[in-house]
Amino acid sequence: MLTLCVAAVGAGGGVIAAQSKGEETSVSASEDAGVDAVDPVDESLQACADIWNNGNTNKESVASFSMVAQTENPTAYVHVGFSELFRDRCMITVANPSTLLAQQYLQDGGASWSIAPAWTGSVNDLDESNLPWNARMAQDGTITVL
Repeated sequence: MLTLCVAAVGAGGGVIAAQSKGEETSVSASEDAGVDAVDPVDESLQACADIWNNGNTNKESVASFSMVAQTENPTAYVHVGFSELFRDRCMITVANPSTLLAQQYLQDGGASWSIAPAWTGSVNDLDESNLPWNARMAQDGTITVL
């Protein structure tokens, strides 16, 4: 079932639109509406990135792996999401475009991450759900959700 709701807000005529289909909800607001609306999916992904950034002592090593063999403008492709097997745990997928290698890290209990990746292999072997690159990684291993 798809539900769409649009409402005008305030004297400036700002518009808020909400769309719902199943479990996913998307909310947007025009700049003049003066309302900060955040997509709950983005909020949970940002929480995963925050846990990675603050609880991972191995993130610099991951960045090193993800950017090796890149001379100009080293880039790591990152997907922030959740494990299909353990839906309450964040999963970070990091890929190196030069080596075509990828690693996946599964959140341990709480705010910690294992040092060893849960999976390592070719980018071509990644599940399609991990291919929308929705984040970037700095050279120090810090992740920013896009």
